[in-house]
Amino acid sequence: MSKEGAASKFELRISRRLFAAGGAGLIASLGIGKLSAANAEERIIAISFPNSSTIGAVITSLEQAKAKGKEMGFNVIVDDPGTDLNKQVNTIKTWIEQKVSVIVCVVLQPKVFVALAKQAHDAGIKWITYGDKIENQDATVGYAQYDDGYRLGEYAGKWVTQNLDGSAKVAILGYQKGSWGQLRGNGIKEGLKSQAPNVEIVAEQDAINPTDGLNVTRTILQAHPDVNVILGVEDPATEGAYKAWIASGKDPKDPKAFIGGMDGTPPALKLLREGGTVYRASMAIPLKAVGDAIVSTADNLLKGSNTGDTIVPLALVTEKSPDAQKYLDEQGVKD
Repeated sequence: MSKEGAASKFELRISRRLFAAGGAGLIASLGIGKLSAANAEERIIAISFPNSSTIGAVITSLEQAKAKGKEMGFNVIVDDPGTDLNKQVNTIKTWIEQKVSVIVCVVLQPKVFVALAKQAHDAGIKWITYGDKIENQDATVGYAQYDDGYRLGEYAGKWVTQNLDGSAKVAILGYQKGSWGQLRGNGIKEGLKSQAPNVEIVAEQDAINPTDGLNVTRTILQAHPDVNVILGVEDPATEGAYKAWIASGKDPKDPKAFIGGMDGTPPALKLLREGGTVYRASMAIPLKAVGDAIVSTADNLLKGSNTGDTIVPLALVTEKSPDAQKYLDEQGVKD
């Protein structure tokens, strides 16, 4: 699949990766288990985002969405169903019954949510798909997942060509369970090959958190000790890969090795800010811009002025780039 073909199919996503909240008890804790007559007219943006409470960076976007929502007259609520698809579906059905104003949803299995989006429409509720595109939605807010992955792979490929004469043994830490992970992974591989066609991808395994990144990379390095490029669809996983690299006895400053990920988490950005290690790139999310985009898109839909999908491009951050501190500041990280 070409970069252009992927883009034309509107291959967007997830990051990874946005909102943190308290799971099953969230509805009750936010007082929306039962909407009383007094608050029935309250404008509610309800966000369903699996696994979000495990990703520190997304809290910034969540807080920004809440702040922006308050400014524009919305109550922004969030539910993290973890990996429980049934729980996610049941919570959304409850929101539909309660007639919230807008539902924003991360759809790890898009086909499951097509009927839910129709039910929302039938109830007069607007539906925003986060990082993907499904039937019956009103808009998408998210990223060009394939394109952002392609840019990371392209940068790594250029580095390999310049520093390794175009040859490398590569491991990919992906996430095939989610469409966003597939898109990012495909983009990384095709961007890499566009600049360094002779690289050999010797391993591809799922990993999106530090523990999985550590364990998977340790296993990969045992089987393929000559791996010298590791690219991931999530920075938390490549942070774990960096720890596995060091734990295996490899030089953290090896000039012939490259590790890079996506989303711009604080540990990754700190390594890039300092420079001088094998951690050489991250695609950082402009977190506050995403939070603003969710609320402004919801507001436009409710006003009947649908301006289309809102795509927030990720920023390529490389070694010793001032952008590393910029995105750390956005997340409130100063040290």
